[in-house]
Amino acid sequence: MVPEGLMGLGQRRRQATAFTLTELMVTVALIGILSAIALRVTGVEWRRGRVNAVAVELTGWLEAVRRAALKGNPCEVTIHTSSAAAAGSTVASAAVDPSVASGAAIVNTCLNQDPLTITAVSSGSDRYAISATPAVFTFTPRGTVVGLNPSTGLEVRISLNNTPPMRCVQITSPLGLIRVGNDENGSGTCTYPGVF
Repeated sequence: MVPEGLMGLGQRRRQATAFTLTELMVTVALIGILSAIALRVTGVEWRRGRVNAVAVELTGWLEAVRRAALKGNPCEVTIHTSSAAAAGSTVASAAVDPSVASGAAIVNTCLNQDPLTITAVSSGSDRYAISATPAVFTFTPRGTVVGLNPSTGLEVRISLNNTPPMRCVQITSPLGLIRVGNDENGSGTCTYPGVF
């Protein structure tokens, strides 16, 4: 037989190790808040990844067109601006500059059969905003670029559903250097690595 004083002590120990309803509710609320924060961060990272993919693809495509122009024909590039470009939309296209006489043109297609398109995204409602001023310029056989303002060049801005983060692709004039920058907070000003 257990003495009465010891039995009460064992019952008190069991009560002290159990959670109260208030503690459980606070724990569930904290888990909910942390989950909401994690989902928001995951959404921003997903948008950043999608916009990054388009910016990197555009940069690579522009470099390929520039290399094609070095083979002998000037390549005219058109950036297709849009405020709501869906998957499968053309971002940029290129062709031999129309000022070159057709008989004088060297066999060089300037990737006119391979325009840059947006790859499919997981959500059909997602739209890319792509802006560039001017939207048409030419890579020359000397490796330079014409048709751009010498002091500002060209900046192509890319965002998903018109929300930050935004990526920028800059082409300098007259050298035609291509680099990728970003605007993480949506301020409207792109920063480029290595620029002081």
